[in-house]
Amino acid sequence: MTTVEHGDGSAPQVATPHDDVPPVLPLDGAQAAKHLRASGSRQVSRRPVAEGLEGRRAASGGLADAPLGTTTDFVSPPAGKTGSDQHECGKGTDPCCRRRRRFEIRRAIWSFTTVKRLSACGRVMAQGQNGKVDRVKIHVRDGVAYTSGVCICANGWLCPVCSAKIRAKRANEIAVGVANLIMSGGSAWMVTFTVRHAKGHALAELLDALNDAFRKLGNGNMANREKKLTGKIGTINSREITYGKNGWHPHLHVIVCFDSEPDVIQLTYMMARWQRLWMAWTKKHGFPADKTHGVKWDKVMTAEGAGEYIAKAQDSGRHIGNEVARGDLKKGKLGSLTPFEMVEYLLATGDAAVVDLWIEYEKATKGKSWLRWSPKLKARLGVDEISDEEHAAEEVAGGEVAELAESAWKMVVAHGLEARVLEAVERGGFPALVKLLTAHQIWAVKKLAPDDTSETPDEPSEDNVA
Repeated sequence: MTTVEHGDGSAPQVATPHDDVPPVLPLDGAQAAKHLRASGSRQVSRRPVAEGLEGRRAASGGLADAPLGTTTDFVSPPAGKTGSDQHECGKGTDPCCRRRRRFEIRRAIWSFTTVKRLSACGRVMAQGQNGKVDRVKIHVRDGVAYTSGVCICANGWLCPVCSAKIRAKRANEIAVGVANLIMSGGSAWMVTFTVRHAKGHALAELLDALNDAFRKLGNGNMANREKKLTGKIGTINSREITYGKNGWHPHLHVIVCFDSEPDVIQLTYMMARWQRLWMAWTKKHGFPADKTHGVKWDKVMTAEGAGEYIAKAQDSGRHIGNEVARGDLKKGKLGSLTPFEMVEYLLATGDAAVVDLWIEYEKATKGKSWLRWSPKLKARLGVDEISDEEHAAEEVAGGEVAELAESAWKMVVAHGLEARVLEAVERGGFPALVKLLTAHQIWAVKKLAPDDTSETPDEPSEDNVA
């Protein structure tokens, strides 16, 4: 018997096995990816997660055949988008629908996560400096609405909402740093490292093997000599994880930075040494890398030209940072799923096999960095030191539009209206927000700023709505 606790104070759901219900089968990542992408739109359904946890499960495998394919999602709205653009939600690929999908995925994760900060993210009120519970405020900046006054987890691995904010800013930092490097006469290479994996391999073991093998490349007398001969000044590396037919597939994206154009012969020696050590280390620890794809090098020609490399993984954001930092933007390759896509698949099918995999993912990534810069490299490339927490909370600097009491925000969360609240403010300001909330019998909202640009509906729009 499995107990699933909820952070909102509601009674835990208990998953009880039934004689007439087949056991949960291991998730087939390739079949799941095929099923998830069959419709093309990837709209998140509202199938209750509890269905999958209580025994009404869809067995992994046996899904209807559908064409495999990779398409592109963009998490951050392009520059120049207005508030009206944000709420046009037609094909499921525009900013409004992407934001709704992130909120839906986070709501699903709330029901089974073991991470307390994640279970509180976006729904539990934050405490102010005086120790009192804050009120939720709605801000608007450049036509885009945000909230403050609620807890944020700032987890780049696990939270689809915080991850989108953090990774977008980290990607821009990388783009600025690499551009500064190239403009100052330096050069950069993108290197991708993978290990061969099988269905029985635990994710924690694969991640440890990946990290240990990479550390091996930078340690020792040969590595120090290599730095001097090539002019290597540091690396920027990020870890990505997908799940496919052969189980977990972690890989490492690394930008290798040089103070100038390295000598061709010395760079060739470096490439050969890295390939040799990578193959030997991964084989020794039971995760032999593929000879062809284990270590792959790509030259970053210019800051703009890096987009040619990045375009193969995504069709926008033409800069080097997106390939390294924006794992939240990507879909898994053919026949595989990203962790957030696994939750989408759970929402679509109720396949409870996803839950155990997600818990394994949480445990394996705990305490591990998804993005690392070599010491002092940020300062050398003109990039400021900003924490993930600061990045996750930075965007609430816009004008304040409304304030919701704790009771009102709890009802917003209970009705699943978090994204629609933001859309309403973007579309019609305070009057549109009041119209949405009163339709759900939510009253405790206060107007914080004049709103002369929006049409006033029949509902009251005074400073206080009791």
